[in-house]
Amino acid sequence: MAKEKVNTDSFEYSFKKLEKILNDLEDNIEEKSLDQIIENYQEGLKLLKVCRDKLSEAELKIEKINLDK
Repeated sequence: MAKEKVNTDSFEYSFKKLEKILNDLEDNIEEKSLDQIIENYQEGLKLLKVCRDKLSEAELKIEKINLDK
């Protein structure tokens, strides 16, 4: 059985991964080193950018659809 390929640049993937990082930090902050926290923060910023970019693209598409009516 072939595995389904995950689009790591998708909004859904990035949002879920960001959520996972946030939950992990909230639940396990005491067990993390400062370097791990900073690494999670940097990854979170990258994922947030992907999410914002995808939302901006969607907003532009919706605006274009509304203009074409």
